[in-house]
Amino acid sequence: MRIRDAVATPGLGKQSKNSPTVKSGAGTSSLFAAELTNQQFDMTSYEQEVENLRQEIGMVGDKLADEPTLPNFKRFRDLLSQLAKRISNEAYRLEKIGGTPQNPRTFEIITVINAEADKLYNLIIKDNRDNMAITAKVIGIKGLVVDLIT
Repeated sequence: MRIRDAVATPGLGKQSKNSPTVKSGAGTSSLFAAELTNQQFDMTSYEQEVENLRQEIGMVGDKLADEPTLPNFKRFRDLLSQLAKRISNEAYRLEKIGGTPQNPRTFEIITVINAEADKLYNLIIKDNRDNMAITAKVIGIKGLVVDLIT
């Protein structure tokens, strides 16, 4: 029996020839609905978490620009690393290719999975470039201090 034959049978109600019918087994549609709901929840929680991080980075970055103190620097650096870790887990995939015993050389391919997350990350980095320059200078000064001590 073909799908079009099943659609054309009189007991299935009025459906067009091109609309497919899906006969669900016991619990199949509820399993799909549960998985779809779970994925939607994960996506909205991910978006909310990234948005919260973005807002917090903006506030702490402004505070760092006004008061470049060590606690502000550490908080800004920690927030940036959290954002980079969160987005890199969702936006990119790393594959290693090669590596045979005869040719041990391997290649790594980075693929962008979520282009929107990549764009958001680049936008946040672009907006906070001045604050990151301050952070880089503080790291450089800390390195000089360590060099002087040793």
